[in-house]
Amino acid sequence: MRRLAVAALALLPLAAPAQRPPATILVVQANLQDAVRQADVADTRDLDNFAKRVAALDPDALVLTEVVDAKHLATRLSQAGGHRYQVAVAGERSAFLPDGAVRENAILLNADTMVAEQPGGFERVQDEDQAHVLAKRRDGTLRVSLVAAHPGADPAAARLGDRFPHAPGQVSVLGGDFRAGRCAVLTDQSVGCSPQPFWAELTGRQGYSDAVFEHGDTRTRPGYLFAHADVLDAGVDSYAPGTCKAAFDAGRSGSADAACRSTYYADAPFSWALLRAERDVQQSVIPGRVTLDHCELATRVTQVMAKVVNNTDQPLPRPVTAEATAPLTVTPAQADLTIPAHQARNAVLKITAPRDTPPGEHRVKVRIGAETTELPVTVTESCTEPKVYATSFHPGFGPERAVDGDISTFWHSEYDPVTPLPQSITLNLEEVRTVSALTYQPRFDGNLNGTILAYNVYVSTDGQAFTQVATGTWAADARLKTATFPATSARYVRLEGTKGNGGQYLSASEVTAR
Repeated sequence: MRRLAVAALALLPLAAPAQRPPATILVVQANLQDAVRQADVADTRDLDNFAKRVAALDPDALVLTEVVDAKHLATRLSQAGGHRYQVAVAGERSAFLPDGAVRENAILLNADTMVAEQPGGFERVQDEDQAHVLAKRRDGTLRVSLVAAHPGADPAAARLGDRFPHAPGQVSVLGGDFRAGRCAVLTDQSVGCSPQPFWAELTGRQGYSDAVFEHGDTRTRPGYLFAHADVLDAGVDSYAPGTCKAAFDAGRSGSADAACRSTYYADAPFSWALLRAERDVQQSVIPGRVTLDHCELATRVTQVMAKVVNNTDQPLPRPVTAEATAPLTVTPAQADLTIPAHQARNAVLKITAPRDTPPGEHRVKVRIGAETTELPVTVTESCTEPKVYATSFHPGFGPERAVDGDISTFWHSEYDPVTPLPQSITLNLEEVRTVSALTYQPRFDGNLNGTILAYNVYVSTDGQAFTQVATGTWAADARLKTATFPATSARYVRLEGTKGNGGQYLSASEVTAR
């Protein structure tokens, strides 16, 4: 991954780059949560705190959501930093329009470095107005279109292509709170998760870069900085809101806890990206460094993404190869990407190692076309492991719901699309111990869909080799069920269902081993 040698922007204290390359723009994205509650709007301490915090970056542009007093913010930002800021686009003193629409987005420009090329404005999307402006650097080296988006029911509705068709040499930024995380189902391994349709569309067919994600911060969050650009660096403010949210939301910031009163600006940190005009072909390995500190069934596992953006007018073939030395492995070892013109594609690579691998530093080589990246991989002293696994689950009904001690919650295997049986759920006992029974509580909400009717039980001490210890059938009712077997040593106990009540799926309120 290419990275710019910049000062530690994402660490306390914030510091601006000592010297930025020419023809670049530093953009900040934030949801300031200062538009809905009138008492909060009247109390501007949170905006003042934000201005002091972000001024250290000397941003060229800010794309903001949930803010109505953008003029006050521009004034405070000018006072806090060494530049003059002006409002390029903003709504009125109320976020709510007479026709029922909402206008609470704003765009600020650094008047010393940027100028609006044409007047900005708003575009109605799902009753939420997106702010937009076409700007350029005052020195004439870069043109940039900026959109502050806050889509409602469908995050894929956010767009700027209709307003600003992308042009070569121009940076295009689509920033805002999309009210949705990147992953369709939240997992511990966010790089390899199944992405939400809006994210896949923007970073695939539309060829955007998710600036913060692609520069190493792969946590799931609703705020994004998507860009048609060469992303030199990006990050998230290392900011903790503390306990001040309730007081600030009520407009009583003076009564907030002293530890966060002078720093609180919202309950989510802002993000930033340093951008320049895109290159014809942009290749990266995401993230640029990984840590093998997560285990699944006694195997350390993490994932990385090899991504190619094709900004040319012709389809682009790109082979991807990956190589690791024992005890690490990487799969697949080879993948072939074909990237349509002005789109992007990626290949997800899984890196694994045995749980008992000694701590240390390793390298995995990822080659995209003719370009090779040596990816640093850290093996930690220990690794965290989930208490339960499932071969599939429907979003919102994950396997953890079958081990939470709450009979009203339940795991449900995936049924949309149908995932054929058998399916299984595996308990991690966290240590090898003697077990002789498995108990199964079917869902207890009056609906017996997924109740396991035919089952197998398996045990394992290492998470790799499983031995069958029981098989049988259960009645289609909600009574507690038990499978017994000769006492045996196990760290993992697996319940496999080969027949479920109602169709090709399983459910469980609670599963235990004893």
